Amino acid sequence: MFRALNARFFEGKLPETIISLKKTPGAYGHITCEKVWQTAVGNRYEINISTATLARPIEDTTATLLHEMCHLYALENGIKDTSRGNTYHNKKFKEIAEARGLEIEHDPRIGYSITKPGIDLLEFVIEQGWENIQMTDGNIWDYFSTGGNKTGKGTGTGTIEPKPKKPSSTRKYICPICGCSCRATKNIRIMCMDCNEQMVIEN
Repeated sequence: MFRALNARFFEGKLPETIISLKKTPGAYGHITCEKVWQTAVGNRYEINISTATLARPIEDTTATLLHEMCHLYALENGIKDTSRGNTYHNKKFKEIAEARGLEIEHDPRIGYSITKPGIDLLEFVIEQGWENIQMTDGNIWDYFSTGGNKTGKGTGTGTIEPKPKKPSSTRKYICPICGCSCRATKNIRIMCMDCNEQMVIEN
């Protein structure tokens, strides 16, 4: 996911990082401000995704990863995007994030930090086929190595049965006359201007 998001939203220019999965109290994830990992090819930052939040829809987990990648972009380009001990997200972070597929809202305590997947990111998740991925704390589906068949093993005994596919967060609207389509993240009323016909949600 990191590499695909890097290619799509950062022109592949972000450096490789260590991705960790561990519980982070009070946060969906974080990134280290220094390259704390020593590897054979040089030091690397760490991006953590909190395992306590993995049960969310995959597009939300993807948005968290992309959020931390925006911080990585700021670190690599000398942009001060936070203050107050790196907890308050300023307008520079908002600009970076919203230019890369995220929707950002303001919170008085942590600034422009409340993150949702925007339409560009939702479309990308669908293009990649990631909406079929379901992760939970202590049980990460082996999606890629099984070709999309979620039959990975958990921390206990036995094989975990695949969970049903989650519905997408987007809705696809189609003109019943010409077939022109668009997507939205919520229920809307929209017209096809070519046919003067109300568009309908595709089943």
